[in-house]
Amino acid sequence: MNFFQQINELHLPGKWNLVIQSKEDGQFSVAVLFATAEVKDNAQKLVPPMQLQGTAEELDEHFFDTIRQPVQQASGLFHNINDYVKGLEDAQKQSKMEQDKKKAKALAKPAEPKDGIEVSTVPKPDKEEKRKDYEEAMKKVAELNDACKYAEALTFLPKIEDYPDRKTELEKKQADLERKREQYEKALTLFNA
Repeated sequence: MNFFQQINELHLPGKWNLVIQSKEDGQFSVAVLFATAEVKDNAQKLVPPMQLQGTAEELDEHFFDTIRQPVQQASGLFHNINDYVKGLEDAQKQSKMEQDKKKAKALAKPAEPKDGIEVSTVPKPDKEEKRKDYEEAMKKVAELNDACKYAEALTFLPKIEDYPDRKTELEKKQADLERKREQYEKALTLFNA
């Protein structure tokens, strides 16, 4: 099989840096560095290149077997870093949204009572808006679930207190996501062991 076909079979999109040095005694020294383009964090710059040495025949025969597992681990690490950074950004947005809601409620003052009847100026969310918010949140949960980002999906799951009429559905979804998260974490532990 050809060199580029074997890289393609790894199914790891990213940037490959190869430095090949040939020596007078017929030996080769190869430095391999793999990085994903999507990671914003500088942590991947701390990973040193893999160093391989051998004859042309040895490298032809064992190169991909030698680099496959380390490159897959690096790709998984970089992917997890990227997910973590995205999760932090989403959490910050969510937190800001919650703070904005609290500020809006605090600023809204009730109107003066008229003829002994108290009138509230705080607008009640209409059912359509609440339904749309729920559907958007559940859509985001489904996307994260499909991407095996169960912990992040749990943070976007609507709260039962906000949607008591959907308590059963939300409890089932929460239990399912927690079960999947635990299984995924166990699998990662076994894979990385």
